[in-house]
This record gives sequence, C-alpha cells and structure tokens, in this order.
Amino acid sequence: MSLAWIESEGGPVIVVEESLRRLWGGYTNSDYDNACEVEGYTGLVPFGEPSAPCPALAINDIPAPTTYMDEFHAIVQWIAAPSDSRLVEVVRGGIDFVNEWEDGPVVQVNGRLAVFDAALPGTDARADELLLVDVEPAVYRLRTADIESDTGTCARVHKLDRVIE
Repeated sequence: MSLAWIESEGGPVIVVEESLRRLWGGYTNSDYDNACEVEGYTGLVPFGEPSAPCPALAINDIPAPTTYMDEFHAIVQWIAAPSDSRLVEVVRGGIDFVNEWEDGPVVQVNGRLAVFDAALPGTDARADELLLVDVEPAVYRLRTADIESDTGTCARVHKLDRVIE
C-alpha cells in the first residue's frame, strides 16, 4: 500500500472540507495565525466569512510528514522511523493497543476533507501538497495518541472516531 505524504513548512496542518478549501486564507489573512494559536495536539479554528464562519481542524505544529490511513480513519504524523513502511507497520501493529487517547474536538463532517499546510491559502495547495480524504458524513471526535515501537519508531495518530448519538 502506497500512501501519499504531505509536509508543512514548520507550522500546523489544517483539515477543512474540500468544498470550503477556497475560503482558507492561510498566511494571507489571520487564518494561519489562528491555527498557530491552537494549544494541545488539535483544535478548531473558525475561518471563512465572518458572518458565517466554518470550523477548520488544526493539527498542531510539529513539522512532520503527514498522511491519512483510511483503514483507521486516522491522520498519521511521522515522528521517527527509518522508512514509511516501518512507520505504517508500527501503526498497524499498535493502534489497537493504545491505552490512552487524548480527546480532541468534536467536528461535523459533511463530505470530502482536504489536509494541507495551514500556511497555504486553500486555493494555492498543489496536488502534491494536499491530501484529499473521503470520510462518511457524520459527527466525529478526534482522538490523539503516540504509537511507538521498542526500536524508536514513533507516529502521532489523530483518529476520527464517529460519535454515536
């Protein structure tokens, strides 16, 4: 399985609905600054029209290659690994054994998600700087955990868990 990876220039990665990506201003307005203000692993940042803001999900600013693993509904950040295949192997082997997930925000997802460097205006993100993620429309809670191996491989996993009402 080959995964696409993106990277930020050192700041947060942003997750927005693909249909709203054009509204993300990145460094051209306060959107990027607001994303940088998120404390903890993740947080919601309002963007778009001030009269009707949309929520963006900011994944805090560790400059790490980032991918999406559909089988776990998870955004995965590469903290340390000799190869992407080793990182994926550690995530697959460890995700079911995480004892403690840190709860993040709850977000309504209405369609395909775009994941990219928060500094970029949404209209400027090129295909190689962008992950497009098909997620079933629903309400999700983001949960974060680090998954490590005894050989020093480490991934930060941000899992979209569906909220059952």
